[in-house]
Amino acid sequence: MMAAGLLRDRSHPDVVTYSRKVFIPLTNLCRDVCGYCTFVKQPGEAEALTMTPEMVLASAHAAKRAGCKEALFSLGDKPELKYASYRDWLQKRGYATTLAYLHDMCDLVYRETGLLPHVNPGILTEGDIASLREVSASAGIMLETVSARLLRKGEAHHRCPDKVPDKRLATIETAGRLKVAFTTGILIGIGETLEERVDSLFAIKELHERYGHIQEVIIQNFRAKPGIAMADSPEPSLL
Repeated sequence: MMAAGLLRDRSHPDVVTYSRKVFIPLTNLCRDVCGYCTFVKQPGEAEALTMTPEMVLASAHAAKRAGCKEALFSLGDKPELKYASYRDWLQKRGYATTLAYLHDMCDLVYRETGLLPHVNPGILTEGDIASLREVSASAGIMLETVSARLLRKGEAHHRCPDKVPDKRLATIETAGRLKVAFTTGILIGIGETLEERVDSLFAIKELHERYGHIQEVIIQNFRAKPGIAMADSPEPSLL
């Protein structure tokens, strides 16, 4: 940590930059069931929410008045493949997929407010990325870990088809090939080893060296919170 601090101070001694943004949770439904997640809800739960265009615009206009420059769209991964009620909600509004709805909400926010959309919708194909690139300034997906071991029963990513490391790496790589500015990162404390943490960071480093598109790397720590499957799991230490 001392060495990292010295390198940081040598390059950017006292400059901290930031961009004001509004968080727009387009839907908190998801087909994955990560053991540490507090964002995702099930249909019928009091906190389950899919934002209408009116709700999206209300948030965006309020953010614009507050001086925000970006709109960060966050959502669960492909909930229409799991929940018929949500699939019906989309179809009534003329959409077959969550990504198609996201595309139009990004376009709406930019046209109406000028806020720059950033999208974080999970696993994406080349076609998905190309489509969303038309209406967003940047995109992201947390790599989380390169450990496929965590997909096993009893581990953090069991029953999570979108947490297969190779799929997430492929999304990051495809974004690089399409020259999309990209945010990613790792989770620590979800059952990975120290070596797997390092391997995950090097996987990100290698993709950035190849394509030069990684704009941000997040190190996110696990927190044990009530109501999650990993509520009794230990939290990671600083080192």
